[in-house]
Amino acid sequence: MSPKLNFSIKNNGPVRDSLKGKAAGRSADEKDFFKKSLLIILGILILLFLSFLLSFFVAVRGAEKTLVPNVTGELLIDGLINLQEKELYPRVQVRFTEDPMEKDHIISQDPQAGSVVKAGRRVKLTISKGAVVDKVGDYVGEDLRDVKNQLQALFASYKPLLIVKEPVTTVFDEAPAGTILEQKPEAGELITGLTEVEMVVSRGPVGESYKLDDYSGLKWQDALTRLIRSNQPFEFVLSEEKSEMKFATVMEQSPGAGEVILSGTPVILTINNPAKIGKNERFGIFEIALPDYPISVDLLVEKILTAGKTQTILEMKHPGGSFSFPYRDEAGSSYVLKIYDEKIKQFNIQ
Repeated sequence: MSPKLNFSIKNNGPVRDSLKGKAAGRSADEKDFFKKSLLIILGILILLFLSFLLSFFVAVRGAEKTLVPNVTGELLIDGLINLQEKELYPRVQVRFTEDPMEKDHIISQDPQAGSVVKAGRRVKLTISKGAVVDKVGDYVGEDLRDVKNQLQALFASYKPLLIVKEPVTTVFDEAPAGTILEQKPEAGELITGLTEVEMVVSRGPVGESYKLDDYSGLKWQDALTRLIRSNQPFEFVLSEEKSEMKFATVMEQSPGAGEVILSGTPVILTINNPAKIGKNERFGIFEIALPDYPISVDLLVEKILTAGKTQTILEMKHPGGSFSFPYRDEAGSSYVLKIYDEKIKQFNIQ
């Protein structure tokens, strides 16, 4: 027979009570740990909050105040040292000035000297680069008109420091008319203020000689056309004698017809008053004294029409000096004289 196994359940009450005691102990420890962790986190937050408050009040209070020094007129390096001593920082910008002696100097500052600002503030400094041109250029061999245009463009935005002294000296030379032969001051000389450059300019080779045409008896319009075509300078003079001639014609000329003259010699023509003109017409001579140009210039006379339009009356090369031409036109008409397209004078017929 198989042996019988007997199982019996004994009372384990004391063991269960022991397990419950251990669980209760662990729960108390966890509560203590949680409280301590909470206090630590709270302490950290309080410290962060206090640090924030401290930083905020420091920021609100700001840096110490300081007095802006006067650095205008000083060399840049000296001005920077003065600002550094006041715990100020520069913000630099540069530009050209009219005075070449201001180069590398502080010409303005912002804030102004004497202002009270916080330390660490930036001060805007404007530094001079000097004049646009600080030395006399080498103009020998260049065309006088080109040099004048170059200087005009160079000093368009600044007070001129370099100009061509007028009148220039002109001489006959094999170089093309208008070529600069000599200059004073010489190239490379430093500019310390307004400087006038004296120049010797070529008038070109000695003009050719030729026999003068006979203009006597020609209508003034025909004589004027022939003179313009040959670029021969001229003057018109109105005779004081009364004339019965219907049209204004050339009565005299100087130099006389057939005389040998040099190219560019002015021809003086004397014309009469026309015997009769329209009721609203006017006849006369326009006269002006132009400068003696070193080379012949482009001269233009235009009649001003309506709506801003113009009509070319005459166009020629002219050396300067006395200039005159006749007109016969309606009262109220206007004419304008130009040199190189620049208006010199306007006159109205009364």
